[in-house]
Amino acid sequence: MPNNFSHSTDATQLEDNELIDLAAILGSFKRHWLVLLACIIIALIVAIALKFALPPQWQASATIQIGQLPVNPTTLIEPTAQAAERFKQRQLQDQALTAIGLPLNEDSDDRTRLFRKTLKATPGKNTDFVDINVAGLSQADAKNNLNAAVQALVSVHNVRLAPMVKNLNDRLEANTRDMLQATTEKGRMEANLKNATSSAAGARFEPSVVAINVLAKQDDLIRALTNEQAALVDLRTKTDSFPTVLVDAIFVPVKPYFPKLSIFLAIGLILGAVVGGAIALFLDRNRPKTSP
Repeated sequence: MPNNFSHSTDATQLEDNELIDLAAILGSFKRHWLVLLACIIIALIVAIALKFALPPQWQASATIQIGQLPVNPTTLIEPTAQAAERFKQRQLQDQALTAIGLPLNEDSDDRTRLFRKTLKATPGKNTDFVDINVAGLSQADAKNNLNAAVQALVSVHNVRLAPMVKNLNDRLEANTRDMLQATTEKGRMEANLKNATSSAAGARFEPSVVAINVLAKQDDLIRALTNEQAALVDLRTKTDSFPTVLVDAIFVPVKPYFPKLSIFLAIGLILGAVVGGAIALFLDRNRPKTSP
């Protein structure tokens, strides 16, 4: 038969040992509470000093709407997830840094390093919006950084959109020319038919029927050109209405987002307590043991 009593005894001894260890730790903290308190105070002082020593950083945020291509069905210039990933590419970052006059090497300028480190974009779920954030060493720097990043993406999208817009404009011009030519030809045919029927000899039946049929086909052509023109104008209007643009003004809070005193104090408190507790346990471990 299994010895359940031995298992129960081992579990009880284990719990007793854990309670003893916990009591010993708490006892060490009580005996060396001055050391623990001193470590916490020193850590808090260091945290406050770091907070005021580090340069403040402001964060700018904005939302952009991805433009649409002049095609049916409506298609975004670039998927939102792909547009968000584009902000991580050095090519776009370099274009933005050049626009605001910063060096491209992040090791040579803290502002460049901060720009590359904090530029983030998050695509909206089931929307054509992308949220963008970037930091700067001042409110103006943060705003300029974000504006340059947005304009860099807009420039990329405009390059992709330009040939399609040109093709659409060319099609509209060709449609206008064809419409003018078809309308002029229809007017000429109607005038010829009218002259023929009003002549003294009168119009022969067969030529009149042929002329009427040709005129009907000309009407069909003009109708098709009119429908094409309406579709092209609709596409052109949609393209002009939805380029890649800022949805709202760039927002930069008055107060810097980093460093925050509350966070530094919390970190200092935790680190001070950990270091103080470790020192207290170390002192107790190396304390000479007294004989009973």
